[in-house]
Amino acid sequence: MISTVGMVVTIVIIIAAAIGGVWYWTKIKEDKSSEPPKDNRHAEIQEPILRNDDALPKPISHIKIPSEEPKEEDAPAAEPPLETAEEEKKEESEVSALPAEQSEPSDNYLEQPQPEELSESGLFKHDPFLMELVRINFRKPVTGSQLTPFVRSALDEIAPHGLLRVLALESNSQRWFKPDAIGMFEAVAFYVQLASSHASFNDVSLNQLNGQIFQRMEMHLDGSCEIQDVQELVNRTQYLNALIKQFGVQITLLLRPIEKVSIDTFEREATLLGFKRRSSKHYEKIGELVTDKEGRRLGNRKGTIEIRWIDDSNVTISLNVPLIAPEKDPLRLFMTAVNAFAAVFDAEIVGSNGKVIDGAMISLLKQELDRFYKEMRAKDVEPGSLRAHRLLD
Repeated sequence: MISTVGMVVTIVIIIAAAIGGVWYWTKIKEDKSSEPPKDNRHAEIQEPILRNDDALPKPISHIKIPSEEPKEEDAPAAEPPLETAEEEKKEESEVSALPAEQSEPSDNYLEQPQPEELSESGLFKHDPFLMELVRINFRKPVTGSQLTPFVRSALDEIAPHGLLRVLALESNSQRWFKPDAIGMFEAVAFYVQLASSHASFNDVSLNQLNGQIFQRMEMHLDGSCEIQDVQELVNRTQYLNALIKQFGVQITLLLRPIEKVSIDTFEREATLLGFKRRSSKHYEKIGELVTDKEGRRLGNRKGTIEIRWIDDSNVTISLNVPLIAPEKDPLRLFMTAVNAFAAVFDAEIVGSNGKVIDGAMISLLKQELDRFYKEMRAKDVEPGSLRAHRLLD
């Protein structure tokens, strides 16, 4: 009797499990069929065709747009940036708060060297146009604990942020490393980038670096140092700052959406269109790798095209003119991005005076860009090169 009851119970359980399985499979199938169709409107971005009869946006020109044929002696002019220094500082703080996976990859070639970047001495090759290499050799190896206070003082108290890199020659391995408190070192190398668009040395900071670091290291650590005359370094810094002022050029357009665009919508669309987050209001287009004539990697292009959310009725998009080679047809690439964003935001594209322009004015702008690139090359700053990015990005 008991065995009979057990069999009945077992059969009931099996039937219930089978019914439950059929119901669950049917439910999954219904859920999948009710999913909304995938949005493919970002799959392709149609490239605009620029003709004379097309209605095209007028740039807020950081390069002057001439009303007639540009003259060879005219120099491109730059307008003040759209954002205040306070807004820029806020954006930078937002970037520093990003998770590691969202941050920009480092473009520091001193930290991730390629074999072709090493000189015969084992040091990294540097650009003498932008940098001064100061090497101090010690007559007797010094400990890391003796060396690091000088390095820390130079990095934290004297050098503008990002313009100084330091390596030390480890005695046993005869290889260059970032100096730390452990180990014995027989030489130290300071890579001093004299200026960039973000920061710059001046006569005070250069004299402090020489007097408080290099000369004191010679005296206290028994070293020998050869450094170019400080006044000559000051002159080079002033020259680089003049180039930054001359070539730090953007072309900026304003997008005015018909319907308001929230910050969340802006972030989503910028991501879908292939832009990289720098802050919640600032995205940039990451360009191609910088390579040498043999195709070997030298560094990353970045920030070629930038888009910023000003408010829910205004979005700006900018072309960083010197950061892209003219052979890439930067004006066409820029207009492609402009039209893509205008389409997804259903936005009007305007210039500083709120008016649109035709293809004839775009042609004049193209001539102005060609002249601008010619001037860059005359000053030994190749557009889109690693040098241009280190100086102007």
